[in-house]
Amino acid sequence: MSERRVPDRPGVYVLLRSETDPSSVLKIASSRSLRGAFSQIRLEPEANWPVRPAAFLYFESLSESEEATRFLAEYRDRRGTRPMYNSGF
Repeated sequence: MSERRVPDRPGVYVLLRSETDPSSVLKIASSRSLRGAFSQIRLEPEANWPVRPAAFLYFESLSESEEATRFLAEYRDRRGTRPMYNSGF
């Protein structure tokens, strides 16, 4: 995906381990700028990622932090744990 196609607006994004497996969630987070988050993740050195994300899903939302909290709670309720990069470690 091109950085230009990601909107420079607030929203929630999901990082996936595999672009063909929507259940391979690595991180759920909010951002005031989806484009900025995409750019930062793309430029992060590979050594900083034990598992490198292969897909970046997003949706725009004016209440991005509330939406991300809701998605994380739903994920935890279904899986019993948080995504790998939301663990806090």
